[in-house]
Amino acid sequence: MMQVQWDRICTEMFKFDRRVRSATILDPTGVQIAGGMRKGIPSLEPQSEDLRLIANVTIQLNTDKTWDKYFGKNQFTFIKRERLNIMTFNLGSKLVMVSSEPDFSLNQAQELRNQIVTNHPDIR
Repeated sequence: MMQVQWDRICTEMFKFDRRVRSATILDPTGVQIAGGMRKGIPSLEPQSEDLRLIANVTIQLNTDKTWDKYFGKNQFTFIKRERLNIMTFNLGSKLVMVSSEPDFSLNQAQELRNQIVTNHPDIR
């Protein structure tokens, strides 16, 4: 898929709600292929921790795939912390990682995921 398409998907996630802090698309190994922080919003963690966070999320989600045969495929993961939320979901072979302000609800996260997956059914 062309880079422009991935960038467009990230823009779509930012437009979904002003409380989306970051929207990132990763390849299966955790390499960022599009997105990042919303312009004007500072990251809460130092840049030196970015790779560790991405590696942690990628390892966790790949490990969780072993449960698919029992529970079905993971639709999305939602982590609620004091200062932000982190949501991840698959889009074809890519991993989408979104962070949001703490008042962004689980229902809103699900709506965001459903909108992206529905709007981009051709992604494999």
